[in-house]
Amino acid sequence: MQNPRPTAVPKPALSVAVATIILAQSSAVLADDNKITVTGQSLTADAVIDQETLENYQATDLEDIFKQNPDVSVGGGFSTAQKIYVRGIEDTNLNVTIDGAPQAGYLFHHQGRISVEPELLKRVEVQAGAGLATDGAGALGGAIRFVTKDPEDLLREGEQFGGQAKLGYFSNTEGVKLNTSVFGRLSDDISVLASVTRQDSGNIEDGDGNELSNTESEINSGLFKLVGHLSDEETLRFSYDFRHDDGTRNVRPHFISAGWNQANNQDSHRRTANLQYNLNPGSDALDLQANVYYTRQYLTQRATGEERDGAGVKSIGFDLRNTQQISNHTLTYGTDYRKDTGYYINPGDSGPSDDEVLNVAGLYIQDQIALTEQLTLNTGARYDHYDLDDNIGQNFKSSAVSPNIGLHYAVNESLEIHGGYAKAHRGVGVKEAYLLNFATNHANLKEQDADNFELGFDYSQDQVRFGATAFVSKIENASARVTRSVINTVGDVENKGVNLYFGYSWDNTDLHLGYSHSRPELDGEPLDDGNMGIGTAIGDTLTASLTHTLPAQNLELGWSSETVQRLTDVPSDRVEKAGYNVHDVFAKWYPQGDEDLSVTLTVKNLFDRQYLSHASYGADTSEPGNPIIGLYEAGRDVRLTLSVRF
Repeated sequence: MQNPRPTAVPKPALSVAVATIILAQSSAVLADDNKITVTGQSLTADAVIDQETLENYQATDLEDIFKQNPDVSVGGGFSTAQKIYVRGIEDTNLNVTIDGAPQAGYLFHHQGRISVEPELLKRVEVQAGAGLATDGAGALGGAIRFVTKDPEDLLREGEQFGGQAKLGYFSNTEGVKLNTSVFGRLSDDISVLASVTRQDSGNIEDGDGNELSNTESEINSGLFKLVGHLSDEETLRFSYDFRHDDGTRNVRPHFISAGWNQANNQDSHRRTANLQYNLNPGSDALDLQANVYYTRQYLTQRATGEERDGAGVKSIGFDLRNTQQISNHTLTYGTDYRKDTGYYINPGDSGPSDDEVLNVAGLYIQDQIALTEQLTLNTGARYDHYDLDDNIGQNFKSSAVSPNIGLHYAVNESLEIHGGYAKAHRGVGVKEAYLLNFATNHANLKEQDADNFELGFDYSQDQVRFGATAFVSKIENASARVTRSVINTVGDVENKGVNLYFGYSWDNTDLHLGYSHSRPELDGEPLDDGNMGIGTAIGDTLTASLTHTLPAQNLELGWSSETVQRLTDVPSDRVEKAGYNVHDVFAKWYPQGDEDLSVTLTVKNLFDRQYLSHASYGADTSEPGNPIIGLYEAGRDVRLTLSVRF
């Protein structure tokens, strides 16, 4: 197996490869068990990352979760500093939820925005670009939905109680991870799950053998979920999950250790509670779902001998919706509300100290209309009203209707064509929490609006599937800091690109290829590392994966790779981003022939490649020689996990 140099990914060769084999768009890929199939959508296709894929590659952080999705990039170097980009658009412009509870907080630069334990996840859904009215308010760049496990996902038929213990070791950081889950049926109608995870890891070692200071992790996380079937028609779910990451970090953890970036003691906490009620009496008129949620996340920092300071965001809200079948219409309509409060911990006397409070209320309707057996129209709209009281007493209000429309046409049993348009509105919201103590909104700061156009096709016949989607999107009135202490509108973001996918299955083998090209620009200039809160440009990304099962040996084998092309389209005051090619492999063995006992061996970054993710901050262009100040990714990491089911 050859491993090309990081920069040896010539554009002509990559273009020919794309044109020849029609590579895969991960945003149209759906994982089914350990297979990946394609589903067409009226507007944008969803990528669904399943539990088995996360387990096979022993995912420990956000980068591991999205590694095989070319539409999604994760930068920052290690879990505390990681940030997600979808088609180059930062996750601050996405709707991110855990079990339906929005994660609206933005704590500090590259820190604390999204934290989730992969061990607790059943699946992850990604929708790129503004989409359906049911995606929630303000989904300018799309939506990411994390869904945790239910007790009934783990309980076997006729089983009353069960448990699972996992012990993992990671060579790169000399880390250890322990997960224990217990689940059972308290009665025929009530089931419960409790799962806790502890992970201790040392400093990361990059591909050149350099130890990256202050990247050690001490993470505690857990999930409690209760599912009750109140009747044949009613189900109640309560979930509570938390994640605590405490340790010594650089003040800006996504940068290297330096005199200007010294370490301090930091605590990063998140906790989310969600109560969901479903009523489905089996009639066409009523399929009701109600969610009430609460999320709080905060970050504190404390230098030696100094008082702790910090910042946080808490959200409380609900979503009430009904799905109704009327003739050839599948109609979903509802209302949602969210209150976000940004606050500072021990602000002192250096600046504003008031909390920021945002109220967002919405009404929405989405209709899927089967016009013929071959043609489906999906159309809808949502109305959102934003009301923010900021940290210096200014009030920002905005309201807008966000429509969408999409067509899905089945040419025949194998070929489907889809296309559509969607709009999303986002009013002025709670700013980055750590800025509450000194930064203010400009009086003329504007609300943002996104437009997303897509056109594509999906083909599936026998063992072969492939397709493509082209998109054009625009976000008007993107905002950022224009000075150290003032936030204002900075311009419009335009993004054009294409995603391709190819899949082939034979015997016990599955092959999947994916390709993503996008070039987001701010007022005609490519997005770069300095556009925090907006996005960054990523080189053309090619992913590949191959899995093969050996039933007689109770063995499953897999390989995946990610190739990112050198990025030369950068602003004049920025440096190019070097390309790279990284390989991962895994082997999963069931010694007893069933899932009661399994051993998984995974090797991340097989060839010990030294590389910097395009989603990470790169060079310091203000210094001679443009030294790299972002964190390199981890070098080779051998991971071994023993799992026992009892």
